[in-house]
Amino acid sequence: TETVPNAPLRDARRAMLGVRRFAVLTALTLGLVTLGALVRAHGAGLACPDWPHCFGVWLPEMDLRVGFEWTHRLVAGSISLLFALASGLLLRDERLRAAVWRPIALAFALLALQIVLGGFTVLLGLAPWTVTAHLVTGTSFAATLCWIALALRDVAAPRPRPALPTRARRAVWVAAAFVVLQITLGGLVSSNYAGLDCPEWPTCRDGVWFPSLAGGVGLHLVHRSNAYLMVLAIGAALWLNRRHPGLARPLRIAIALALLQVLLGIANVKLGLRVEVTGLHTLVAAVLALAVVAALR
Repeated sequence: TETVPNAPLRDARRAMLGVRRFAVLTALTLGLVTLGALVRAHGAGLACPDWPHCFGVWLPEMDLRVGFEWTHRLVAGSISLLFALASGLLLRDERLRAAVWRPIALAFALLALQIVLGGFTVLLGLAPWTVTAHLVTGTSFAATLCWIALALRDVAAPRPRPALPTRARRAVWVAAAFVVLQITLGGLVSSNYAGLDCPEWPTCRDGVWFPSLAGGVGLHLVHRSNAYLMVLAIGAALWLNRRHPGLARPLRIAIALALLQVLLGIANVKLGLRVEVTGLHTLVAAVLALAVVAALR
């Protein structure tokens, strides 16, 4: 007698396989975002402008700067191919397609935009707006991959969604807005090299409490001030949703990461914008974005 497979169990297994695939892709993308920060911190963004050549040479001498840029581009291309393959396998499954086609379409759009921004970043000589947009889009792509994994997990193990009060829902969205703004401001601070314009926070430049807010000083002050507002916004969202485990768990992670991010920002300035701390600072910001996405989901 032939055993008829259990369709719900089969769907759950396929969904969990997709969860694992997209979790790996998310982790790789987080590594890529960090690598991009290291490329920028090493000043390697123009070390290999005519990809896949380097100054017309197919096999250039692999010094640190060229090696960083080659690795960054190769990892980016590999993630793109793996994402296309994993998405194709998911979209072939009629039962899973309905749950993931929207975030997959968004991820493809973000990936296309990221490729264009990468080209503009090189062509325009690391313009601040292209560097910042590249960072924000890359983090958004990682967040969308995480969203796909969470959607597949819901297919594998459906969970009831709490009926949240309006104030509690809005608090999560406000916290998410502060996180997006903070990552954007961080990209602008980094690309304008404004990280040392106000090193002795909350004073600036030899103990001045109310410095001129022009240029890099103002950008740095806004970035730091928004960091503390972000911590308060995430804390408020956690307090309002403390009775809902599905929201409280990722928000607890988010508040811990936000506090760590503040400490890393202070350490980065005190240490004179060390390359390693800058990369870690970027990685924590990207993981923080994923925690907020999990709460939104």
